[in-house]
Amino acid sequence: MKIAYYPGCAAHGLSKDVDIATRKVAEVLGVELVEVPDWNCCGGGFYDEYNEVGHVALNLRNLSQVEKMGLQKMVTPCSVCLHSHRLATYKYKEDKDIKKKVEKRLEGTSVKYDGKADAEHIVWVLIRDVGLENIKKHVKKPLTGLRVGTYYGCQMLRPEQIMGFEKAYSPTSLSELVAVTGATPVPFPTMTSCCGFPLVGSNPKGALKLAFNVLNGAKQSGADLVIHPCSLCHLQLDSLQLKVKAEFNVNWTMPAIYVTQLLGLSFGFSPEELGIGKLAIEVLRSKGVI
Repeated sequence: MKIAYYPGCAAHGLSKDVDIATRKVAEVLGVELVEVPDWNCCGGGFYDEYNEVGHVALNLRNLSQVEKMGLQKMVTPCSVCLHSHRLATYKYKEDKDIKKKVEKRLEGTSVKYDGKADAEHIVWVLIRDVGLENIKKHVKKPLTGLRVGTYYGCQMLRPEQIMGFEKAYSPTSLSELVAVTGATPVPFPTMTSCCGFPLVGSNPKGALKLAFNVLNGAKQSGADLVIHPCSLCHLQLDSLQLKVKAEFNVNWTMPAIYVTQLLGLSFGFSPEELGIGKLAIEVLRSKGVI
């Protein structure tokens, strides 16, 4: 199975472990991820509000590259990149005024989007194209005894009519993937709330509060660690563990790892091979998973 792959900026930078784990898991499952040539930033979370037409054009450029590859599906490990591309194609197809302005903007460029290619999340591809039973066949080391909080965040799910994979406020995809690994999925009240990443620059205390709400929700529900589906949630929930601990004066941490990192562990990869951080390794060791 060959699929165009859009890693996104974060997965080529501070969230590089997301990219590493995703590529390893895909290879085991027989999914050939072909990186989109000369891809550009999606502008999600900032450019879409600043310049709507520019944002749509920017994302269509990536998808036009996918069509030139002879492919129609572009998979990404980042919920923000997913949201950005699907929002762009939705606006282009549904809003005649935006479509006209975008086409004017693209005049004289090499960008030609025929409306065939669209973005999907790696979670969707794993469940819909690879299949849970096929994934289960590759589990070499069941993660029995590990309780995993399933954090979806907001952008992989909403708006539901544009994302289109599962119910925005009662999702099940991550629970299904956790169960395949042999671990116990732990849904929790704040699993579809924002992690706070968009506020990091403008309101850092507010951003920490939102991160705490997510991590505390998982903690109170009995999770050992949290998985998530987004390169930017990864930065927010994983990197800020000690800041959250200090700001809210709690005596615990709630390590957050990417969904393919969890799958990779069950496939027999070591935490080091998957780029899993120290706090999560301590939890995995305490639970006898490694």
